[in-house]
Amino acid sequence: MEAKMVSLWHKLLVFQKRSINIDKKTNTHRKNIIIFILLAALTIGTSFLYIFSRTYAKAWRIGVAMSPIAFESILARTLPHLYGMIASAIMLALLSVVFQTITQSRVLTPSMIGFDSVFVGTQTVLVFMFGTSHILFANPYVNYTVTASIMIIISMAMFGFILRSSRNNLVFLLMFGIILSGVIGSGTRYLQIIMNESDFIQVAAATSVNINNMNVNIINMAIPLMAIVAILIFWSHKKYNVMSLGPDHAKGLGIDYEKEITKNLIIISIGMSITTALIGSLTFLGLLAVNAAREIFKTHKHITIFIGSSIMAAFAIVLGQSIMELLEGAVPVTAIIDFVGSAYIFYLILKGNKI
Repeated sequence: MEAKMVSLWHKLLVFQKRSINIDKKTNTHRKNIIIFILLAALTIGTSFLYIFSRTYAKAWRIGVAMSPIAFESILARTLPHLYGMIASAIMLALLSVVFQTITQSRVLTPSMIGFDSVFVGTQTVLVFMFGTSHILFANPYVNYTVTASIMIIISMAMFGFILRSSRNNLVFLLMFGIILSGVIGSGTRYLQIIMNESDFIQVAAATSVNINNMNVNIINMAIPLMAIVAILIFWSHKKYNVMSLGPDHAKGLGIDYEKEITKNLIIISIGMSITTALIGSLTFLGLLAVNAAREIFKTHKHITIFIGSSIMAAFAIVLGQSIMELLEGAVPVTAIIDFVGSAYIFYLILKGNKI
């Protein structure tokens, strides 16, 4: 009789623990949904603020009445910038999450491999060899295709060489990326010095990190490519959960770790090339969004981090650009993001040393 009572009491305790765990998971799920809704609402609100800052606010500053025809004309130029900003921010956030997962580090971003230097170098070489009137530079579609293709080829060749010779040594990959960035940057500056002044101005305008300078003609080409990369990333979110445990645990759970590393580096190179060729380099945007999402959601589930960091990145860049428009471009949003991002990296490094 006593044995049956003990067994019944044990089953009751197990049931209570399971109920408590289910309640905790349910509460966490509801909390995440509420946060997602709030962030989405804030992003939508800042999108309307951006449209307002580019239309009525600008008309009010110069003392001109905004007619419906003028509003529609400005809106037709504003919406592509908005779509491009949001798509690029989401892409950078997703790629940063994947890159941090495969490198097992929260202070790294794909931009550190040197995509921005390759982008500037490619544009400089095209102008230096063919001139600004050549179709490779003057035609936005051809220029975007050539630039993105060269960036993908260089990055994939770099990945293939290093991954084959160094057995997926990601630290060596980062070091090689930093060195490559410095070499390309030096060569680019040399070419810019010896080219004529008009060509230099054209290159500077094409490669300047300025969201307002986004090439809206290629947005319809870039966004579908970004969507394909995003779908591939979301589709593998469960694999990323396992890979975040480390190589040994991932292999023990049936993940072909080396193959997944190679595949994801190729995905990152394609996504970063497409994004950088569209909007330029935003080194710290993904870093800030991803780490902020990790702090808010307190989870290792990548599907939650993917969604949270994507919304936060879109919110941050649209809000920053809206404020810049209202302040008449007094402080570029990229400068603010880089300043906050670099300060946050120092904070993470110091925090890691204390631990």
